[in-house]
Amino acid sequence: MKARAWLLRLVENLLIAGFVAMIALVFGNVVLRYGFNSGIILSEEVSRMIFVWLTFGGAFLVAREGGHLGMTAIVTMLGRRGRWACRLAAEALSLLCMGMLVYGCWLQILINIDNYAPITGIPLAVTYMAGLACGLGIGSLNLLALHALLTGTMADSELVIGADSEELAAFEARMAAEKRS
Repeated sequence: MKARAWLLRLVENLLIAGFVAMIALVFGNVVLRYGFNSGIILSEEVSRMIFVWLTFGGAFLVAREGGHLGMTAIVTMLGRRGRWACRLAAEALSLLCMGMLVYGCWLQILINIDNYAPITGIPLAVTYMAGLACGLGIGSLNLLALHALLTGTMADSELVIGADSEELAAFEARMAAEKRS
């Protein structure tokens, strides 16, 4: 369990470092262009690649926390069997999507391994490696959840995952306030 927590912490720290580097590159480039009529030549390419990695890395972390947008308002109205079936369908469909993502990114990596960014010389396949890593990560989370569902080790409280939309949360808060008054 310690290795798992350490690996998660490493991913979080790498994403933070990437975010700081991207901000520094973009902000530094803006200041240099407007203030000194020069710029950081590789800023645009590197910040674009970092942004792709941040997006996919963030998607993995949110999936791990169960924070992706879900239809929790509807699923919570179902009985235990309905919640179980919805969680099974969600995990299976997500696993299918991650399989397609991994396959597509793998093909793009093979195609773009010899194509290089014009300024940095970084292989364009690096961008697609982010999707591959994300797909493998979320796919493994799907497999763990499916295993827990099918073996009966998933708690009832874990059958409903996902975050409500902000509009729904605001609506529910407004309805609760109206009931009190």
